[in-house]
Amino acid sequence: MDIKVKIADANIGFENDVLKTMGLGSCVTITLFDRAKKIGGLIHFMLPYRLANRKILNNYKYCDIGTTRLIEKMEMIGAKTYRMEARIVGGANMFSDFIKNMKESIGYRNIEAAKKILIEKNIPLLGQDVGEDYSRSVEFVINTGIVKVTSYKKGEIIL
Repeated sequence: MDIKVKIADANIGFENDVLKTMGLGSCVTITLFDRAKKIGGLIHFMLPYRLANRKILNNYKYCDIGTTRLIEKMEMIGAKTYRMEARIVGGANMFSDFIKNMKESIGYRNIEAAKKILIEKNIPLLGQDVGEDYSRSVEFVINTGIVKVTSYKKGEIIL
């Protein structure tokens, strides 16, 4: 079954599911996969961290709290963090004409936040298609663990 994940959202799929998201510009998707249990999760977050003293209306808008929440939900249904593997996609600098220093772009900061949370959770990063200046779409096939990325610049690649 196809499960669509919108911006600032996350979802979990099982063996016969495909998690899909599109429109990844500066946003980043992290896919998490417990191969032994055939449980996969996908988050499409917008910002690296929640600003202090801000009320949280949507956990999945932010990498740090959203990814942690997704992992917790996956563990509640049988996945184990120590078995998880990850891939990340997105983090483009969509305004490269205006933002010349890549490290100042929200896309770059989102990529760095994704890598940091995976290191903190001790989840290996097995593949990535990040940065540059174009948008992407993702299909995560839970049965195989394959993450298919499509874009107008690179066509289709498999992570």
